[in-house]
Amino acid sequence: MLNYAIIKDNRCIATGALNTLPDRPDLIERINGVPQVGDVLENGEWVTASVEPEPERPRVGPVEFKLLFTSAERLTLKELRNTDAALADFFEIIEDPRLQYVDLSLGSTAAGVDHCISLLINAEIIAESEADTRREQILSGTLL
Repeated sequence: MLNYAIIKDNRCIATGALNTLPDRPDLIERINGVPQVGDVLENGEWVTASVEPEPERPRVGPVEFKLLFTSAERLTLKELRNTDAALADFFEIIEDPRLQYVDLSLGSTAAGVDHCISLLINAEIIAESEADTRREQILSGTLL
């Protein structure tokens, strides 16, 4: 059986028998060898493209997330939840029993942590000069 590939920008994006590929003769080429999807055609030869694995995103469980804050920070935030709707919403999500982990690389997580830090500065629990350090410690999953 003849093999064919759909090639776009010298990269194989699909392979198969001619009757299994879409009717796009401008994209379909008869090929020698059997490339894998993602392989690159260089000088008439198929080369396996080196694909860097996506870095693992830092994540922690909900309880571990709370433990990224000191006792004084946690107690202050717990008290402030009664008067700050954004803080209450953030921790309602963290405490949702369906939540399996907190993705520390999400923008929404960073925004929630930034809000917590801002409140902790206003409550004089952490100094403004320590804010960047605390943010980095929390978002990197560093337990104190």
